[in-house]
Amino acid sequence: MKRLVRWSVALGSGLILGLTALTPVATASAAASAPAASSTRTLVEIPAKAAIEGAVEPSECDEDTLLNDFVLQTLLSMTPEQLAFTFQHVEALTSVPTYDALFFGTAGDPDYALESHARQLTNTFRDLRRFWSDVQSDDIQLLAMHGDVLLDEERIAATLTLMDKYELLEEDWTPEEIALEAKTIAAFMESQGSFFDNPIWTLNAFAFSGEGEPEPEIAALPDKLVFGDGLLVAYDSFGLGDVGPRVIMAHEFAHHVQFELGVFEADPENPAEATRRTELMADAMAAYYGVHKKGLALNSKRVVDTLVSFYIVGDCSFDSEGHHGTPIQRQRAAEWGAALAKAAKPASFVLSAEDVVEMFDAALPGIISG
Repeated sequence: MKRLVRWSVALGSGLILGLTALTPVATASAAASAPAASSTRTLVEIPAKAAIEGAVEPSECDEDTLLNDFVLQTLLSMTPEQLAFTFQHVEALTSVPTYDALFFGTAGDPDYALESHARQLTNTFRDLRRFWSDVQSDDIQLLAMHGDVLLDEERIAATLTLMDKYELLEEDWTPEEIALEAKTIAAFMESQGSFFDNPIWTLNAFAFSGEGEPEPEIAALPDKLVFGDGLLVAYDSFGLGDVGPRVIMAHEFAHHVQFELGVFEADPENPAEATRRTELMADAMAAYYGVHKKGLALNSKRVVDTLVSFYIVGDCSFDSEGHHGTPIQRQRAAEWGAALAKAAKPASFVLSAEDVVEMFDAALPGIISG
């Protein structure tokens, strides 16, 4: 059965009908009084938000992936009241944990310390620095994002305030609306037991560099690699906890390699093509590290399967600046990186990051077209 049909049946006929029958939960709606000045800017993508919205209006392009199924099952496990609250506050619930870690997280702060898979991720992070030794990476901070930020009214408000300042919210919010939203979310989470720790709020991992950002405050933020608890829960749930976090870290670390090499500065005129190139390249570099004898030395199929599962909604937004490439293109990119690792002569020889980038760019047309 196509995902379009399954999601429509499961959510459209069941959960959505339940939503319309509910008494509205207290909500702070920015749309009620804010100017209709929608923003399209992002510093960090929020895949869970797109997945939740896609549950209401599925795309013809949606593909069956482990993460897609995880999102669906997570939504189905919510009570009607929790589900209604999620849809009413989806932007803040899915964005605040990510942007709180981006704006305020620092290495050594226990609020942003790795908990789940801490040793595994720390060791992989250290090993990636060694593997890609031709680029500077000792200034990257490895952090975690946790759902407990949604219990803290002050942290929610501070994060939304900065998101509004830098036009990262879909609409402009007044200080009063932000204060009400923060109070409403914190109070609801306090009343719902462990709902604040639902994995969907932190189903994300991202790399960040402020280099080139026009706002001095954002440009001054340290380089970061942030892992969400929810993503780790997801990979544990479908039996990839031993491989998934390490391979996904390799993908995000590859973005930092790209930052250092200026790959993002060499964008073609089409921004969608630019994002597709860097995302497919990160898949390829992660697979190269994951399969290489001097990297993780993992089974190539397991690495490729992990990377292919690392998107939540089907990506047919060919003209979007956030376009990551289609599922088959991501699979080809990962297979290309795995094959490159297997072809190393001697097996212990590691190509420089610059060489891998150059070779990938030469292979990219074939990866895209097949």
